[in-house]
Amino acid sequence: MDQPPSYQPEFVPMKGNKYMRLEDTHGAPKFQHTVVLGQPQPVVPQPRDHIIWSLCSLVYGNPFCLGMLAVYFSIKSRDRKMVGDLEGARKHGNTARCFNTVTLTLAILGLLFLFITYVARL
Repeated sequence: MDQPPSYQPEFVPMKGNKYMRLEDTHGAPKFQHTVVLGQPQPVVPQPRDHIIWSLCSLVYGNPFCLGMLAVYFSIKSRDRKMVGDLEGARKHGNTARCFNTVTLTLAILGLLFLFITYVARL
């Protein structure tokens, strides 16, 4: 069996946390390290698909099936985002947000109408 080469103790510290700098005994040129820093890339916000809001619009208030349309456009937005078409995802996300806003407005107006008619009846 081959024995590992023996190291001289002045080149391999055995105790403590001090490390000696090894001197180049052969006269080889020293290397210079170059660090290249790139420009930071601008952060592009991901388009929102409003899927949670669309599902709530579908479950809790779905006048004229607008909540279902909001879910449809939210899913289309998410699919476009996965493919990498950020502009298409942004467009479908905005459409889903509009349907969600109209759904929420109609649901609030409907509940307000029911509340007023109930109070007027008493």
